[in-house]
Amino acid sequence: MNLSLPVFAVSDNIISSLGFTTAENIRWISREQTGIGYVEPGQFSSRVFPFALVNDAELNEKTESSSIPNHFTRLERMMLLSASDALNDSGIDSSNNRTVFVISTTKGNIGEFSVQKFKTFSSPESIKNQKSKIENALWVLGELVRNYFSNPNPVIVVSNACVSGVLAVEVAARLLRCGKYDHAVVVGGDLVTRFVVSGFESLLALSGQPCRPYDTRRDGLTLGEGCATIVLSVCSHSGKNSEQIVISGGANSNDAVHISAPDRTGAGLSLAIKRALKHSGVSAAEIDAVCSHGTATVYNDNMESHAMRLANLSETPVYGLKGYWGHTLGAAGVMETVAVIHSLRQQLLFRTFGFETSGTSEKLNVVDKTKSAPLRSIMKTASGFGGCNAALVVSMI
Repeated sequence: MNLSLPVFAVSDNIISSLGFTTAENIRWISREQTGIGYVEPGQFSSRVFPFALVNDAELNEKTESSSIPNHFTRLERMMLLSASDALNDSGIDSSNNRTVFVISTTKGNIGEFSVQKFKTFSSPESIKNQKSKIENALWVLGELVRNYFSNPNPVIVVSNACVSGVLAVEVAARLLRCGKYDHAVVVGGDLVTRFVVSGFESLLALSGQPCRPYDTRRDGLTLGEGCATIVLSVCSHSGKNSEQIVISGGANSNDAVHISAPDRTGAGLSLAIKRALKHSGVSAAEIDAVCSHGTATVYNDNMESHAMRLANLSETPVYGLKGYWGHTLGAAGVMETVAVIHSLRQQLLFRTFGFETSGTSEKLNVVDKTKSAPLRSIMKTASGFGGCNAALVVSMI
């Protein structure tokens, strides 16, 4: 593997509660506008919670105009729409045998299951005989996306809790650096469903108000849904962007402390950060900003503050994006990496929406207002259930 081989970010797309293109999303974020709103009881929970939901009417209109068949599930249509938009801008042939698809999701089509259907999972034999259950498996979702774009290579599905998106970008970059492929299409997506909401609600992790990353009043996360695509290549494609953005390094770790709680010392995340810096050849002092995980749960944000101190990044500007489009699970790392790319292109630090007063156990330099800044390298981090952590260094050359 050629660790120094540049991996270029060629094109991208974001679909979220803020819009259906990257340009729309970055415009609203730059204007400090959130896509989070309250949802009445019944759809996802018996309680009122804020969520960030993709507009169904616009999704139907977009997929119809793109000739995406309506028999695909809601998530599938979002993924196909997102990947189509990014590929159209890339000039890369998705059917080429030097192109690979990497899919990031935590729950995939789990919303297609009903309570009644789950009752039929009584034995391995019953699962085998019920095709409808297999159709909603994560690997089938990956195959569907790959087949839609006539790609001949095995699809890779990354499902590792909330680091899935960042990890998927790093997996794709490694595949390109080892020479197996020339191009990679990374697609991340997840939906807000009753299943997902009930899980986080049972952990008392949901806030009754829009999330407040790193704030003294934070009391939980806000769930969102979305999809994003990044097309990576070892070939330099300037396209409509004169700036060349590269994934210059990445790493992951697992602290193995708890099934759902993070290592409160931040040691696991700091290890991933340090390894990503070493891989990229960029020092901590050369990191101009950190786009963090920032879920707004008490333990996650405190853990990140410890990790930044251990990685010598406490003074570095830190911004989180979940105040704009919520925590989108398997899509989050891909969506936020796209935002990092455009943070570099526009030389902008984005406001951490919801943050007002510092409330972490260690000092963090949280960005509280969108502002111009000279940026060359940004660290993107993520942490998730099971103690997993991931970090990327994204640079402009």
